[in-house]
Amino acid sequence: MWYVIWTTTGCEQKLGHWIRDYVPAEYYDDCFVPLIDQNKKVNGVWKTVHKTLFPGYMFVNTDSDRIESFAERIRHSDQFAVVLSTDDVFTPVNVEEVFLIENAYENNGILGSSIGVIEGDKVKILSGPLIGKEGLIRSINRHKRTALIELNMFGRTSDIKIGLEIISKN
Repeated sequence: MWYVIWTTTGCEQKLGHWIRDYVPAEYYDDCFVPLIDQNKKVNGVWKTVHKTLFPGYMFVNTDSDRIESFAERIRHSDQFAVVLSTDDVFTPVNVEEVFLIENAYENNGILGSSIGVIEGDKVKILSGPLIGKEGLIRSINRHKRTALIELNMFGRTSDIKIGLEIISKN
């Protein structure tokens, strides 16, 4: 199961290195900071840049038997780090959220862009992390090649920009 670690924005990678160096592997399977591919036009040329998908958060894969020991270990880090919980119970990432995390995890920590087409007034995703998740798309900015999706993340509704290139419109 994936759990969320809340930390200082900008220090996610540093905390990840600390965890790998100082927390025994018996307490967790893996941890990572999901990044996102974003296309930016620089001097007339499209370039792909990587940005933190959820600034201030990282994810750890462990099970409910080990999460308490893991949380106790990271309290001793030199940075602010807390495993998110509800009513003193560590809560794993819910099913609605986990598709982004697992997609990024399977792609070396980077959530890639999707490719789609617009047919009438409907969007059809042909490839990428949004395949089968067309209903989450709130808006599309074809000029910036992004889609705005709405998810219930970390106990609140969040708008997330994900790369989406529309290759045709019928």
